[in-house]
Amino acid sequence: MDQDGAVAQRGCMNSPQGQLSVTDAEGVLSLVPHMLGFHPSESLVVLITQGNALEATLRIDLPAEGIGLTATRRLARQLVDYMRAAPDADGACLVIYTGQQRQVEGLPRQEFIDVVATQLQRCGYRIADAWLVGSGSWWSYLCSDPACCPASGRPLEEVQLSDANLRMVVEGSSPVAELWDGSSAGSWPAVDAVREVVQAQREACEGWKGAIRGLERWCAALDQEPEELLNRLRSNPTDTGVLLASLGQHLVRDALPFAAGASSSAARQALVGQLREAGTSVQLRDLGEFILGHSSRAPRWTSLERLWDLGRGLLPAAQGEDRCALLCILAWIEWSKGHSSGAHALITTCRAEEPKYRLALLLDAFLARGKLPRWATNRETAWSGGINA
Repeated sequence: MDQDGAVAQRGCMNSPQGQLSVTDAEGVLSLVPHMLGFHPSESLVVLITQGNALEATLRIDLPAEGIGLTATRRLARQLVDYMRAAPDADGACLVIYTGQQRQVEGLPRQEFIDVVATQLQRCGYRIADAWLVGSGSWWSYLCSDPACCPASGRPLEEVQLSDANLRMVVEGSSPVAELWDGSSAGSWPAVDAVREVVQAQREACEGWKGAIRGLERWCAALDQEPEELLNRLRSNPTDTGVLLASLGQHLVRDALPFAAGASSSAARQALVGQLREAGTSVQLRDLGEFILGHSSRAPRWTSLERLWDLGRGLLPAAQGEDRCALLCILAWIEWSKGHSSGAHALITTCRAEEPKYRLALLLDAFLARGKLPRWATNRETAWSGGINA
């Protein structure tokens, strides 16, 4: 992401099998990749806390060295703005990830971390600790006691072998080396046949009625098991092409996250019925509030996961406009979970392939504001996903 941007991610202290208590630095550091879903590099990660409970994680790209005191203070003030997405937070731990190693004169990024910590403290946040994670060792910025924090650092192996990390692995968490950005989507049989169907559907251009039928097909797909449906679609270029072609209709593309995340099967049918009759004012207002994250109720995560699995599975058959639509839908789902880093990676791929795709431009600007959906700032409604720390 841009050097002056930030990515907020949700993380809470409830693990799938109960509360996970971590009391040492190794354990805390081991949890960061599990909370982010990937191993950060050249990043500042802020673990935002309420008392001793983790409220959220915030990751930003490290700025270029030597940006100056004024720019660093401005960045710290932006961090405070992002941290206020967790209104009950009162503290933080700071972690720098970089390939740079300790120099004779001290730890790299020392001045940067001092300015950031000071700014957060002035705004009422308690700084519990600050660490540097290098390629093979880690250090504390705040402790100089050689008995626990030697100048040579402590081995990262301690982090990897910590009880907290081993428990997360046993529970099924497996952070990736880097974020999935949609560029490696696999293959699809008979892609040429699929694309012929997509082209024919677009040339037919059935307008509003066609969009309604497309939304009906997608709503029906959300009631099926994604793996079984994808297996059938791989041997059916016509059905695959019809589904993909409908994503060229903005109504279908924009309504899908709402249909999956805010609606039961019966409610999806009601939504289609209202759209068909064009009596849409109330329902579309609900749709807009949900898409912008203004709703405080928890999304229907099972249905959203189905949309994620189906959208990711169809990416190898998608091209051009329908591929961009899928990338944007997947990015929104990542954002809805509080995984803005993953959302940004998908939007970046979309913009690289289609620089003028309007929805990607809008989502990119939206992500740059660092906002989280309202449900992601509440431990009761945030996505748990089986790997919370």
